[in-house]
Amino acid sequence: MSRDKKLERLSQIAELKATLAKGEAARAGATTEGLAMKIRHLQSERRTMASEPPDPATARTHAAWLRHCDGALRDLRGEEARARTLLEGKLDRARYEEGRRQVLEKLKSQAS
Repeated sequence: MSRDKKLERLSQIAELKATLAKGEAARAGATTEGLAMKIRHLQSERRTMASEPPDPATARTHAAWLRHCDGALRDLRGEEARARTLLEGKLDRARYEEGRRQVLEKLKSQAS
């Protein structure tokens, strides 16, 4: 196999790896954004509920809902932090693979 063919083959492989890495990063980004949207929605609901003065008959239920909401927000923030960490790893991998693809593309064009 000639050098040009090898570079062509390596370039194709790098293109596939870069595309896969970008897809994984996009999926991780969508997951992270979905969690952030859930958090914003729940915060909005909590602000609305907290701004309403509780009726004495429903004060316990009101307080219990607020506590539940705080716990749910804490859980969602933890999940979002884990998702962001995963996203950063996926983005780093996508950048690495894209850099590799660009270098091989440049080598291929110089060899021609």
